[in-house]
Amino acid sequence: MIRHQFGTEEQDFRLRVGEWRDVEKACDAGLGEIAARIAPLASLVESGGDVFGSSFLSTVVAGGLGRARLDDVRAPLLYGLIGGGRTSTEAGALVKLAFDEEIAAGRSALIRYAPLALAVIVRAIVGLSDEVEPETPGEAEAAGT
Repeated sequence: MIRHQFGTEEQDFRLRVGEWRDVEKACDAGLGEIAARIAPLASLVESGGDVFGSSFLSTVVAGGLGRARLDDVRAPLLYGLIGGGRTSTEAGALVKLAFDEEIAAGRSALIRYAPLALAVIVRAIVGLSDEVEPETPGEAEAAGT
């Protein structure tokens, strides 16, 4: 699970099998392809690139922005919130407020949230091993089970 600032507070994000499939359906692509499409945006943000500077222009020239789609960023956020414990109504309202309205206002939500969307996708692909702590021998007996 990933815990990250989204909107006005920190939120939990996780893609379980159902949410994973919902993301793929919304984006008409597998998670690996979605990750490849948004990675240039995330890289631009992570490198601290000026949106109007040479890093941004290099990304455009390389075709990075041409492959990214709105739902490539939006869907992992929406379904990641649901997998993280939010109801679909709560997740929809959060995404509408923090993402959709920012896009509508001409702000850079697509670029700003690309690293988070990519992290949610990569975490789903590589697994969630740090969430499940292995039981040490004798722990169950000590707990009285």
